[in-house]
Amino acid sequence: MIEEITPSQTALFSAAARAAHPIVDQQPHLLRDEPAAQLCKLVTPSPLDFQLAQPEVGVLAAARLSACARSRYADASLSETRVDQVVVIGAGLDTTAFRLPSALDAKVWLIDRPGVLAWRTQLFDRAGLPDTTRHIAADLAEGFDVRLLGRAGVDLHRPVLVVWLGVSMYLHPADCRTFLGDLSELAAGSKLIFDYHLAPEFRDQPGAEYAKAVAAMAGHQGEPWQCSSTPEEMGKWLAEHDWQLQEDVDESSSVPEGFFANQEHLQPMKLVRLVQVMR
Repeated sequence: MIEEITPSQTALFSAAARAAHPIVDQQPHLLRDEPAAQLCKLVTPSPLDFQLAQPEVGVLAAARLSACARSRYADASLSETRVDQVVVIGAGLDTTAFRLPSALDAKVWLIDRPGVLAWRTQLFDRAGLPDTTRHIAADLAEGFDVRLLGRAGVDLHRPVLVVWLGVSMYLHPADCRTFLGDLSELAAGSKLIFDYHLAPEFRDQPGAEYAKAVAAMAGHQGEPWQCSSTPEEMGKWLAEHDWQLQEDVDESSSVPEGFFANQEHLQPMKLVRLVQVMR
């Protein structure tokens, strides 16, 4: 049976932001993602074209900062870990596997809706890009069973590093809390890297403006933003399921010191928090 192709505009928007950053922004760059550029060029019209034509537009610049900062954050953790089982949830057009340290020799599994994974495969094939990842079809809105990982070849008796970025805001808060509980069944030593949106009253003006613009776009595409939290509330959600909090930081503070002083279009904003927790 041929799976129905379901493009994800939010995944494409994120890939375009990663691809555009080293082209239109000043050094030092947070990330280089040439595979993302190859994928975006296959789509017409491509959000990459908009990024390259109007890098000064606030919503586009903020998208570049957010997409690249969170990917860089995850890459940094992956470069330091010895965990060789990596699961990317809500993968879309994720290219983490291309940037893994060769010494890690890790296997990567991607989780997303069936139609999105079929679309991803189609684009990778057209671009001539090798996709060494293993795919697991699942819809997080319907809950998540960790046993799906085991059936796909993940050794559930050993630690797993889960990357869950750019996804939590699309879930209902109750579903987000349930998902954190589902993942808590992973083996001791497992790590979860994820992000969440600050509650509206904790956002600054740039963060609020970006949230308003992108939430409208995502909702129009059938992927509305639903979940936000405070650090205190998120800490309680994690404690409910015995996750050990290692870090919960503003996205803008995760970049190198002095980064924004060199940038023409990028500015810090308070909207996204980056989190690392362990079992």
